[in-house]
Amino acid sequence: MIASPQPTAIFHRSLNKNYDTASGGDGVYIVHPDGSRTVDRSSGSAVSCLGHGHKGVIEAIVDQARKMAFAHTSFFTSDPAEELARLLIDESANAFTKVMFLSSGSEAVGSAIKITRQYHVSRGETKRVNFICRQYAYHGNTLGALSAGFNPPRRQTFEPLLSSAFHHVSPCFFSRDAKDGEDEKAYVNRLLQEYEDMFEKLGSSSVAAVLIETMGWATLGAVPAAKGYLMRLRQLCDKHGALLIYGEVMCGMGRAGTLHAWQSLGNAAPDLQTIGKGLGAGYQPISAILVGHKVHQVMQASQAQHPFVSGHTYQGHSIGCAAALATQQTIVKDDLLANVRAMGDLLEEELRKQVPNLKEIKGLGLFKAVEFATQPGNRIAADVASTCLANGAAVYLCSAAVDAILFAPPFIISEQEVHELVSIFAASTRQVLQEKKIMQ
Repeated sequence: MIASPQPTAIFHRSLNKNYDTASGGDGVYIVHPDGSRTVDRSSGSAVSCLGHGHKGVIEAIVDQARKMAFAHTSFFTSDPAEELARLLIDESANAFTKVMFLSSGSEAVGSAIKITRQYHVSRGETKRVNFICRQYAYHGNTLGALSAGFNPPRRQTFEPLLSSAFHHVSPCFFSRDAKDGEDEKAYVNRLLQEYEDMFEKLGSSSVAAVLIETMGWATLGAVPAAKGYLMRLRQLCDKHGALLIYGEVMCGMGRAGTLHAWQSLGNAAPDLQTIGKGLGAGYQPISAILVGHKVHQVMQASQAQHPFVSGHTYQGHSIGCAAALATQQTIVKDDLLANVRAMGDLLEEELRKQVPNLKEIKGLGLFKAVEFATQPGNRIAADVASTCLANGAAVYLCSAAVDAILFAPPFIISEQEVHELVSIFAASTRQVLQEKKIMQ
């Protein structure tokens, strides 16, 4: 890999880092200007689910660009947007009736928050302004999404600007947070009581929604909801008249082995759901909100009195929708979710066999995190991630809340490529342990 040959004019994510140049992509590989390759074992940030250079998706983008690149959605709809919406509804077992397309996960979260508020205003419940979310969640990088999330390093500088309408209860992390002798049912009971206490504290009639990740993302490392947790939240929201919103921007769209992660975690459908990264596989910036019948029905019935005044210039972008439509059609046609489940099982099996210093492997499908058994002063995940990159494999570093690495390889990954990934990762881990003189 080689870095850019001249000083950058880009305001990068980090202002004191030199970035290697990605000049091409080929399947599970990122290609550099010198011809060297990096194995993309995290799909960027769980984005490139079809890998790089997929001909069918590229052709769909080019075909749509020739027909029409952009028409403003204040005036027009488009064929790819309509077709994509119908496919998503059909593939979601009638959990949703409408779809709104946007450009990023943060936009989707912000718009879901606004839809929630609009829903309650349309019903005459204008006092419903509070959202109950979770600690160590991540919902995006705009101010509204940062307010909903609780990733301390990302929030700290901007804390004075964040909304006080968002309140945070404990995360759902059974393997770490269960008390001695507490089984999964008792643990879920305790968490649900915390929600009940928050409803009581805020006033039940003031709560607009509960907004959670069905699986913790990189903040905690692919932590799935405990058994019964999502169904209990569904019942709680129904009891109090609040909406239930799932954030599946990172863990959804097949990554867990089912189209939506909640389908593998008790099958309790939400009222609203945000999706993103795997929707268009990174070929175009696109995200979406999946809207349940109850929400759509109320808002449509009240449009004359309470019009929904919200929009983004590039929402429903025709090329983005064409790319996502081709992506989703490929996943269905090639039965890639079966490969996600099979390769996810193989990945976990090989990680357990080969990687030293393991504490736990969490996750579902091809959304897995390895947490290391290290002391607070001896964390190794950041060093392992950088060593992996130097050794030719890109993996995703989880937040400082856990000493963990996230794996989210493309859905097209083969057995051979799983073995290659684990081999590089295990060797990199051993290298770091030796350098730090940590016993293996």
